[in-house]
Amino acid sequence: MKAHRFTEIVHSPKFRFGLFLLLLVVVFFAGQAYSLQVNQFLSRIRALPLLFSGLVFILVYVGGTFIFWYLKDPLKLAAAVIFGALLSTALIYVSEVINAWIFFRLSRALGKDYMESKLKGRGKRLYARLEETNLRTVILLRAIPLVPYRILDLCFGLSKFPFRKYLIAVLIASPPRIFFIQFPLAAVKEFSPEKIMDYFLTHPLVYAGYLVYVLASVIIAWKMKRLVR
Repeated sequence: MKAHRFTEIVHSPKFRFGLFLLLLVVVFFAGQAYSLQVNQFLSRIRALPLLFSGLVFILVYVGGTFIFWYLKDPLKLAAAVIFGALLSTALIYVSEVINAWIFFRLSRALGKDYMESKLKGRGKRLYARLEETNLRTVILLRAIPLVPYRILDLCFGLSKFPFRKYLIAVLIASPPRIFFIQFPLAAVKEFSPEKIMDYFLTHPLVYAGYLVYVLASVIIAWKMKRLVR
């Protein structure tokens, strides 16, 4: 009888959702409590053959950013310096596809049932709209640099939105957004707004392209307000 009761508790939506929240809290505080030296990683990975350095980078990016969310920017810079704009874009692209799968599946397994049963009012309407979101909208959300990947992964994972459609959006929309970041980092080799701006000013065509991309992202983000009404 007790074993049956324990099984019911473990498999209940409330328990799984609590476990999901606990995992997020533990990961957040673990990332705050410890710091990793990206410069040491940078010097070590340079000594490896290209194939192995790429594989190591993907493993470190996926595993490291799961716990240490702040590692994304240092690792993006490290990739830009080591591999250049195109190859670093490819490696981060593969890493983010894996991350999307992990976080989507994690939130789907631990949180979806609870969200379905507990949401009411405006929250329930927003939840229903996530399920009804068309593929084009999800692609746009993944492409604009204003919406964090992790937020999208978790939110769509908590909804009824099909994983297959979400994965299609991830595969299509991620490369331009990643390249948008990696290209200037590879050019100036550091996170310096001043140096990045100097680079843009000396390359007006590149600068114009980035302005168009940013403007389009802002317009798209503004239009996305209809999703939360």
